[in-house]
Amino acid sequence: MIKYTGNLRLDFEKATEEITKLKDRILGYQEQIASLRDSVRNLRKSRESEKKQYAESLTEKDAIIKELQNRLAHAEALLNHDGSNTGTPTSQTPVNKNKVIPNSRRNTGKSKGGQAGHAKASLEAPDESEITETVGHPLQDDECCPKCSLADCVPTGESEIKYEYDVRVKVVKAKHEFYYYECNNCGTVFRSQIPPRLKEKVQYGSGMQALALSLTNTVNAAMNKASMFLTGITGGELTPCDGYIAKLQVRAANGLRQFREDLKHVLITRKIVYWDDTVISILAERACFRFYGDESIAYYTAHAHKDMKSLDDDNVLNLLTLDTKVMHDHNTVNYNDKYSFENIECNQHLQRDCQKNTDDTCHQWSDDLKKLISATMKERNDFIARGAESFSEAYIHTFHRKIDKCLKNGWKENEADPGNYGAPFEQTLLNRIARYRRNYFLWVEDFSLPTTNNLSERGLRGIKSHMKISGQFESVEAADNHALNRTYIETCRRNGINEINALQRLCEGMPYTVAEIFSISSP
Repeated sequence: MIKYTGNLRLDFEKATEEITKLKDRILGYQEQIASLRDSVRNLRKSRESEKKQYAESLTEKDAIIKELQNRLAHAEALLNHDGSNTGTPTSQTPVNKNKVIPNSRRNTGKSKGGQAGHAKASLEAPDESEITETVGHPLQDDECCPKCSLADCVPTGESEIKYEYDVRVKVVKAKHEFYYYECNNCGTVFRSQIPPRLKEKVQYGSGMQALALSLTNTVNAAMNKASMFLTGITGGELTPCDGYIAKLQVRAANGLRQFREDLKHVLITRKIVYWDDTVISILAERACFRFYGDESIAYYTAHAHKDMKSLDDDNVLNLLTLDTKVMHDHNTVNYNDKYSFENIECNQHLQRDCQKNTDDTCHQWSDDLKKLISATMKERNDFIARGAESFSEAYIHTFHRKIDKCLKNGWKENEADPGNYGAPFEQTLLNRIARYRRNYFLWVEDFSLPTTNNLSERGLRGIKSHMKISGQFESVEAADNHALNRTYIETCRRNGINEINALQRLCEGMPYTVAEIFSISSP
């Protein structure tokens, strides 16, 4: 506070000085306020930036979490894949997981094994004229009377009879004599004709060859194992080497090329043809082994590639007409415009895809569809057992209405859960069912049609076992030789012809013809 002295000049100077100091102080305060305002503004900007960065970091973290969740769902789905929801064979089930073996048979509720009152199945005693060997069993040196323990015993003339069926391999060493003759007319000396199978001085006979072919083509024994087995059962008297058995495969196949061609002519006349193919290995390269057939025909081919060219080379699908239905596992190549037949799709594969979708997405619609298909198949079997030839129009209409509901619910669940790991597969499945609906469910309208392609699956099971043992084929020709031999063996078996007898005729140069087989199998 200014103290005035009464001297105006002096007091004015003091007041002016004080005012100047106050102005300087005010300016200082204003600068501080401006500085504080800048600090507050910078602090606010910093806080906003931090908030933005935090929000961005949260978004990034959410994205990472979502990605990790999808990866986890993917991993869990892969761990849960088995024969019920993918084409994974039961042999590839992990050791810590129970095998899922598909079985369409119904549970009767009865205990396993023979039921109460069921007659015991046992071998029947052979007729006395069929007995090939009688073996007596007198008392042995260490046997005696069970009561007095003395060995002073005499036969009573009575006996208790037991029968035994057994197999004994007998090596036959046959000598073939071909006599020379002289013509009384012209004096020419000639010999009786020697069949081609006896061209060598010494050779193995058709029985041994048939066993070797059965071992390598049906039992799927490796060639060295087949050689070891034949050596073992003959007590070392017959010792065919691996090379001989390999050449035997080629020789047998060469004798069957006309058989396979003739079989094709019968196959293309059938009303229903099943087909499928599987991957095999030829010199470490992926190749193709293919099956065509029905209940009485097994027609096999092998190719270096699984493509349209190999299908054209087979020339089976090309020859089928509008009257033929072709069952397959959704091979889209079947819908090529150059083919004339009508396609029917395997519902077992569809059910497997539905189960996969349910396991991967946890959506309900695919489980409902799978159950609907199973229930309808069972009802169809019941109708067929009662002699019915079809469902009623009302039943068929209700079935398709339920299909509509499943598909509608499927799209709803898919659209409501777009981030689900299994969403893309689900969309593909829904579109496929909608597009090929008639091909999938024609069996509901026509009881004569099959519901699955299991016949083809069973037809190719043997080659999968063969690949597990042998690993690969050395050439396309070797693979097709196997296909030729299996065509003959399996077709004979499906028509009630003994495999070994069929192979013996083949090795003797007189294989069953297609005409013989189907005349034999006809009632």
